[in-house]
Amino acid sequence: MSHLKLKIGHNIEDDKRRAAIMREVLGDDRTMSMDANQVWNVNQAIDYMREVAKLNPYWIEEPISPDDILGHTTIREALQPMKVATGEHCHNRVVFKQFFQAKAMDSCQLGSARTGGVNEALAVILMAHKFGAPVCPHAAVLACVN
Repeated sequence: MSHLKLKIGHNIEDDKRRAAIMREVLGDDRTMSMDANQVWNVNQAIDYMREVAKLNPYWIEEPISPDDILGHTTIREALQPMKVATGEHCHNRVVFKQFFQAKAMDSCQLGSARTGGVNEALAVILMAHKFGAPVCPHAAVLACVN
């Protein structure tokens, strides 16, 4: 296994302790991602992730409400080179288009069941390719698409 994810967001000291253990076990050759499950506002997300940045997380997933596209842009700009992954709650290609145009996500977490099926999912995958965002589907798939 080369990529593992840690749920974070409720207690910074506990999260830093758990993330440090995870990084020590993984070493620097494996990827550690973090998932906040939308618990923060924009400033909280930035402050929290700056606290754990020294542990080299690859991305923060769902840091804020999935409806706050411009908030995701702000977080992405503030935390680079750390990446922002989102999209599991987006319901159609129009919302994804806005995320891509606003440069609000680095990794597209398409949930094809939520978007309404194959045609909508294909449109999102094609847009993601156009904007250079890898698609890491959120459920019921085994691989990321670049």
